[in-house]
Amino acid sequence: MLLTFPAVGPVARATGAALAFVTRAEWAPLARRHPAIDTVWEAPRRGESADGAVAELLRRLNDDVRPEIVLDWHGVPLARHLAASLRAYEKVRYEKYGVRRGLLAATGLDWLPRPTRRVPELYAASAAKWGVKGPDWSFRLPEDEAASARLRERFGLTPGRLALAPGARHEAKTWPREHWLELARTLTAEGYKLLLLGDASERPLCEAVAAESADAVNLAGRVAVEELPETLRGAALLVSNDSAWNHVAPLVDVPCLALFGPTSPRFGFAPWGSGDRVVYLGLPCSPCSKHGRRPCWRTRRHCLADVEPGHVCGQAREMLGEA
Repeated sequence: MLLTFPAVGPVARATGAALAFVTRAEWAPLARRHPAIDTVWEAPRRGESADGAVAELLRRLNDDVRPEIVLDWHGVPLARHLAASLRAYEKVRYEKYGVRRGLLAATGLDWLPRPTRRVPELYAASAAKWGVKGPDWSFRLPEDEAASARLRERFGLTPGRLALAPGARHEAKTWPREHWLELARTLTAEGYKLLLLGDASERPLCEAVAAESADAVNLAGRVAVEELPETLRGAALLVSNDSAWNHVAPLVDVPCLALFGPTSPRFGFAPWGSGDRVVYLGLPCSPCSKHGRRPCWRTRRHCLADVEPGHVCGQAREMLGEA
């Protein structure tokens, strides 16, 4: 959903239309923060029973919104069902290159467009007929000053910390725990104050990493969804796996160093800030999965285990202008 944000404004400006944004309920508070979105409509949460809820959502969209154009920017079964069931004179699904991504993961054959088109570019391209020329890479989420104040008061969160996001939805995409611990020790020894980010399921890992630094702040699983941008805003740098944090960072103007292994930056999900970097070994067995769900068949996950903490630390120093 965060990847739609750079494309939403150009669509609103080019069409002059009011935008009704449909997303799962857990992410709706974030969608409401985008200034170009007029209304946000909530689909059932992931894993939640959809009995009757989807039908009611469709009824309200057709009766209250009465959309003229539907842009499907997800392409999954729920999104396809919603798009097909809405009464609109035009419906467009974005080109996600699903087959080509799968082919690259399964066989190593790379037929994806060159240069790599990031996902916000693909979203914008779906609305090209209305004059959308591309995403607005300069878009930044306006600060929620009240949320920032709450974070300062509750957790002592101050600007300038170096943020680490050691988790990911799928374990295969995570840099090894011992590497995160070593990185935290090195950065702490060099004088950096750390900030740990993640969801509730990643809290134990974040606690272990935070334990390597006496002054670390661990916010994993401790803030509301709408406060997530403010947890990262003001950080000096983010180091993250291939996870959603890569897409939060550009929205709050924080440089991002992203670690890729079983997935590939060629899929279009690399961070899109102008100063962002990716660490990706590009081994013959990588990528092995479109989303990182597949466990590694080898005894050692070389694609991430062979990324040395010293190399990551060196990249971080360069990005911080201290090389």
